[in-house]
Amino acid sequence: MPGATAESAVGGTLILLTALLMISYPCYRVISLVLDKAIDTVEGTVYLVVLLGFVGGIVSSWGTPLGLMLLVLLAALCVGVQLVQRVANQRALDAMDAEDLAECDAIIAKRPTLSSSYKRAVDICRRRGEYDRAVGYVEQYLERAGEDEEMERLLERLKRLLRQQRLGVKICPECAAENPPGSHRCGQCNRLLALPTDLLAGCATEAGLRALSASSVTLLAIGILLAASKAEIVVTGAVFVSAFSTFVVYLYLRA
Repeated sequence: MPGATAESAVGGTLILLTALLMISYPCYRVISLVLDKAIDTVEGTVYLVVLLGFVGGIVSSWGTPLGLMLLVLLAALCVGVQLVQRVANQRALDAMDAEDLAECDAIIAKRPTLSSSYKRAVDICRRRGEYDRAVGYVEQYLERAGEDEEMERLLERLKRLLRQQRLGVKICPECAAENPPGSHRCGQCNRLLALPTDLLAGCATEAGLRALSASSVTLLAIGILLAASKAEIVVTGAVFVSAFSTFVVYLYLRA
């Protein structure tokens, strides 16, 4: 009927405007971060594509329970812009660390036996997980300054951490015992090592993050096609929820 068709068109337009209004601020923040070079262009593009993908899913499925569910998921993704901001903050912190290390190197060049500069550099390297570089600073100090009991103990701890990092040793958070790579339980206290957070951390590589972002976009495209073709709501909803979950994991690991 013409009246029903017009009403449906108006409703669809209002929903589209509502969804676009919801994503306006997150899009503005992400574009600003990209222009400021606070995050990579690829990272910003992935976030924007996912937001627009959910908008497309809402428009394609509005008038069904699926459309309402997607609207809720879109709202959650809009809140997720805070995780993107955390990525930018971490990048800024990394840049500050690089400047601090350069300053330490300059001081060390002028005063090669001043231990405070070495300790400051070691603290920065430890926070960044750069144990090999931290070991280098301590060895350099001991070579120039001679014996120093405190720095020698620090060197032993750093070498142990470096060995664990290179071998992929799993450290039990309960008893601090070392366990071989791939261990699911601690050999000393029997604590479960393969927790969900451990499994997620295993995806926190560049290859893993690229796979997660690609999976999110692919699942979204499939979901939109299913919604547009009026496929089974349960199947379409499952695809969108999978896309949402995958993207949230991506944001979490990026942050």
